[in-house]
Amino acid sequence: MPKTLKRFEQSVLNGLPLPAYCRLVNFKNKALGRDYQIEPFREDGLHRVSHGGEQIVICRRPRHRRYKKGVTACAMRLADEYGLSAISVSNGGVFVDCGANVGELGYWARANNLDYYAFEPEPMEADCVDINFFGGDAKTVRKALWHKEETLTFYSAPDEADSSLFEAQSSEGASTVQAIPLDAAGVHWSDTGLNILKLEAEGAEPEILDGASSSLSRIHYIAVDCGYERGPEKRHTFIDVCDRLLPLGFRPIEAQLRRITVLFKNTNLV
Repeated sequence: MPKTLKRFEQSVLNGLPLPAYCRLVNFKNKALGRDYQIEPFREDGLHRVSHGGEQIVICRRPRHRRYKKGVTACAMRLADEYGLSAISVSNGGVFVDCGANVGELGYWARANNLDYYAFEPEPMEADCVDINFFGGDAKTVRKALWHKEETLTFYSAPDEADSSLFEAQSSEGASTVQAIPLDAAGVHWSDTGLNILKLEAEGAEPEILDGASSSLSRIHYIAVDCGYERGPEKRHTFIDVCDRLLPLGFRPIEAQLRRITVLFKNTNLV
């Protein structure tokens, strides 16, 4: 389907009330032999995707398509993109998910018996994480990770999963958000298992690492999205990230160059 027609179709679908949207998607899925269904979950737009016995609550149309092969399959695919599947987890540990969105990688963390910490400044996405992993309790940290504590402008682009502390062409609006360094975020790192940080901050990865000077000595692996997402110029952060991690003994061991995701291993610990 041509991109223009596809965008028009999606614009029409987005204008439907959520119950009608869900019915139409389910009808189409059934006609195409797809095994997942969606249903309204909350009046503000949250909806639940079901595939077999698996479920996940999401908040943006049409991201339900990510789960056409199952929720776990989506989580494992994302883990592969970050290189996380290369990590052998045997004694549990801690997984910190910076830029959690709706918490897809939480399913990977749960499967590996890792304590899950989620950081997500977008309110609706954070609500989804709370529902998906914390029984609806507000345990997702709705603050932005940064190099110091301060109030910052947060540029929202949730439909594209591109919300950032740096304004970009896809930004739809702005609000203020409290920012904190990882060192002050209350993460209880494991003394016996692996400590893993997934870092996806739409260009703010260098600043977050600057705010993690104490934590980095405890972290065994860091999976970073260094892609072209920093500011209107859409600069990558790979060199800036390497400049911070290599002198500390971190070495890249996996990379996915299409979106520039890199898994770093702390050679002082593993």
